[in-house]
Amino acid sequence: MDQPNNSHDHQSNTPQLTHESVQHDEVPSQPIVLSKYSKALLDSWEKGVVQLSTSPVRISVSQTVSFAAFLYEKMRNAVEFREEHLIRRAAIERIIKRRMILNENGRDIAEPLIKELLWARYYENNTLGEEKIGQVQMIVDKYFFLRNELSAGRPGKEQESIGNFIVEVLSCEVEELLSPNPRREALVNYVYQIIRTTVSSNSFKDEMERDIQIYVAIERTFAHADNPTIRYHLLKLMVPHITKITWKTSDSVLPQLYEAFETIEKSVTHPLGDRVRNAIRKMVPPFLIMRDMFEQNSKTIGSIITDETRLKHKVDESCRKRYDESRGRLRRTAVRSFIYILLTKVIFAFIIELPYDFYIAGEISYLPISVNVIFPPLLMTFIIITTQIPGDDNTKRIYQLIKGIVSRDPADDIHEQAFIDISRRIKSRSITFTALFTTLYLGTYLITFGAIIYILTLLGFNIASQGIFIFFVTLVTFFAFRVISITQEYQVVSREGLLSPILDFFFLPIMRVGQWLSGEVLTKFNVLMFIFDFIIEMPFKAIVEVFDEWVHFVRIKKEEIV
Repeated sequence: MDQPNNSHDHQSNTPQLTHESVQHDEVPSQPIVLSKYSKALLDSWEKGVVQLSTSPVRISVSQTVSFAAFLYEKMRNAVEFREEHLIRRAAIERIIKRRMILNENGRDIAEPLIKELLWARYYENNTLGEEKIGQVQMIVDKYFFLRNELSAGRPGKEQESIGNFIVEVLSCEVEELLSPNPRREALVNYVYQIIRTTVSSNSFKDEMERDIQIYVAIERTFAHADNPTIRYHLLKLMVPHITKITWKTSDSVLPQLYEAFETIEKSVTHPLGDRVRNAIRKMVPPFLIMRDMFEQNSKTIGSIITDETRLKHKVDESCRKRYDESRGRLRRTAVRSFIYILLTKVIFAFIIELPYDFYIAGEISYLPISVNVIFPPLLMTFIIITTQIPGDDNTKRIYQLIKGIVSRDPADDIHEQAFIDISRRIKSRSITFTALFTTLYLGTYLITFGAIIYILTLLGFNIASQGIFIFFVTLVTFFAFRVISITQEYQVVSREGLLSPILDFFFLPIMRVGQWLSGEVLTKFNVLMFIFDFIIEMPFKAIVEVFDEWVHFVRIKKEEIV
């Protein structure tokens, strides 16, 4: 794969992300000479201003309808644990899939799709020009044509995979059209260019595979992209003109599209993907603060990153703001997790716990029910209260790293670079150690869950109550771990407590089970999502659409009187 471009064709290099301590008494401030990559980023940033629609005719929807749809979307999104910046794309995908039930080929789907997005206030009313309807429909027609061509003659399971892939990338391109963000792409590619050569290619079959995995890891750790977004960006890298064709001119991409599809699917689920991501995550914090500085000082960022004093001040300002926001995100994410768990708990109580008590146990056990309702939220609260936010020592370190990132070209000292070798992370010292550590690791599951089951048995929990308790404790612990990772996003100075190894020993099995339940069970068998998407949403959105059309009809009749 060609390297992702950042509005330039420079060879990818990596600056050394370490520098000596900053001298606080430096007077006057020393100018910082930018690297060619930083200069290219500044150039891309200045060119990346999004032009608002100049169309005199805007799409408008009823505000009464909009309020009802907005409330519905808020409730719907509460039962799906997804980061805020990914919700709109997911909504586009959900709307397309629902409308495909009655309109398999997506004909004339663009206008109702855009109106649903306006109803739910993913876009403000009267901000999208009517020309967007035709442009969105062209994207829909293109991808549905590609889906039909790629799926023809293939096995049913593969057709399903291709269909899901096409709808995902379709939703991404629609969102990109309606809310373009070229600066995001410039920043992602800048981070890629800087980090690329820090990872050795020893563990991969070639440099292309290594480069793809690094790009995927940066999308996940820096941009917080989900798999559909990553698939779309990889598709644009592998088939660069995919966004410029229509269904009539799409024959030119068909020969390479299926190969790109296979490569992307393998890349998203690559066996070394998690290890690359974990290695890249430790290098991302200074880039996150750089992104904040660019976004908050768009017009003056060039003068800021070339002046030591101003750069240090802005880094400190951005870090303090992010630390405060981390506390807020911590609370918001905790509340969303609590609502998700509470609603799921109610469903489980009616489906499993109460029927078991009535028909099998013969009596209602109030203690297990009370514990199952009270303990998971208390556990979440305790974990959040004890979570620490980074401090001044972390800010100073981030400043040192940013100063090195913007000024040093990797080509100057590439042979002195300390490469991250993923293979070192997977090599075992001996078969004996591997067997011993594997046995100990499995033993932690027996000890942890054995202790939980033993205590619950002493408290009089039956099998159903025990299963529900373990189900929600593992989920809460996993969600809490994800919430805590929010505060660690900007952390470069490690703060491991004395009891951390002991707590990890007992909580790691619980988090692993919670991760499996969240990813494999709840995602595929989420009762609440099924209720919202198929039992509530279809008739509700149909009523909303009819009401909106009636309001529009009445408005036209009123204009005729005038």
